[in-house]
Amino acid sequence: MGKNQMKIAILAPEFIPTWGGVGIYTVSLVKALSTYSNLDIHVITPKRGKDYNANTIEKTFQKRITIHNLSVANDTFIYNFKFQLALLRHFKELDDLYHFDIIHSMNLVHMPDILLKLFQNKKVLVTAHTSIQGQVGGFLKSNKNFFKMAPSEKGSILTYPIIALLQKIYLKKTIHMITVSNKFVTTFRNMGFTGRLVAIHNGIDETLFNKNVLPHSIGKKKGIKILFAGRLITQKGIGVFVKALSLLKNENIHFVVAGLGGVKQFKQLLKDYNIPSHKISFLGFIPNHELPSVYRACDIFVLPSYYENFPISLLEAMSCGCCCISTDVGAVDEIIENGINGFLLQPGDATLLSKKIKILALNKTLRKKMALQGYQKVHEHFTIQHMAAKTYKEYKIFQRMKR
Repeated sequence: MGKNQMKIAILAPEFIPTWGGVGIYTVSLVKALSTYSNLDIHVITPKRGKDYNANTIEKTFQKRITIHNLSVANDTFIYNFKFQLALLRHFKELDDLYHFDIIHSMNLVHMPDILLKLFQNKKVLVTAHTSIQGQVGGFLKSNKNFFKMAPSEKGSILTYPIIALLQKIYLKKTIHMITVSNKFVTTFRNMGFTGRLVAIHNGIDETLFNKNVLPHSIGKKKGIKILFAGRLITQKGIGVFVKALSLLKNENIHFVVAGLGGVKQFKQLLKDYNIPSHKISFLGFIPNHELPSVYRACDIFVLPSYYENFPISLLEAMSCGCCCISTDVGAVDEIIENGINGFLLQPGDATLLSKKIKILALNKTLRKKMALQGYQKVHEHFTIQHMAAKTYKEYKIFQRMKR
């Protein structure tokens, strides 16, 4: 490594394999930053999955990054605490060996570096995708019944008081933060954050998400294909989606669902609404790198969430040529201009969702026009190259702030 290289420690509670938006963000950012010849990137992350191999992951980045596994993660609530403890125990020896110029934490809610801040007084640049208040608020808006929530949702609610207190302390000890939308800059200022705070929008990898991808075989199904892709939990609006589907089951429309997280409840919803099996295809979990073919096979992508910040899934769908319908939550209106490059509606409104789907399904010209507008907006403003260039600029500023 060259003497003038900037050494970056990426603290990543979620990396490869990805299982959520934060993991996708981290992988995309690291991929783009790894092309900068003056950056020496070290990703510190838990080991996840039976066939996990750090060397294989490094090869996917052409050996331009180094992976350090400090703990083992499962998709459970407690794994993050194990990662926090592992960082406290082992980060100093890594720092003594590599002398990191920048420590970049990938997730405010996970606060992987909270113990480093409390006990080692480390200065860390933080990316904030949401806050614990926003996350728990989204759970409660979508589902008032605690016993029907997913385990991760229950864990967040039960530990909310202590996590909210720790987050308040954490923010006081943070001097520099990136968030992924303009709206959340205002949110964090209203929460009392006084450090440097900038918005850097999420971006997509155009080499993966584009119109040249071969469509998934699901595209051969008859009718206009409507896609829901995400965790099958109430916060993501899966119940609203199924209810809208029930209002459209006599139309020439085929519904495609990709995701895990609440399969049993999802299948029960299909029975409750008497959805014919030939009207819907359930694909289960689709790895992120395989999603482009699913987007390409579908005409309309639906995101009926009760809570989001700046959802990457919308960017991915638009980049693959899908026309999008989303709830007007978080900073979705920084992506979709209602009636121009997609439709916006209020969360929980299955009737309006079904009407918007029907409008687009019946009007190919409008559908193609909106899809093109969405495609152009994403490729002009929301790519991983844009994201990396702005993040690199913040690295330079953070270096000066630390002195």
